[in-house]
Amino acid sequence: MEYGNLALEAEANRHQLAERVARAATPRILATARRHLLAQRLRRFADRIDS
Repeated sequence: MEYGNLALEAEANRHQLAERVARAATPRILATARRHLLAQRLRRFADRIDS
């Protein structure tokens, strides 16, 4: 029974490690860039409403 627990833990660790690698591999968007993109979208939306 102990072997089953170890196998489950190893699989969970592999899964967590894969998620961490995937997150680390994606480029980070700075907060200022996010605000800039949001402001751009809001301006476009406001322009559509005004038109």
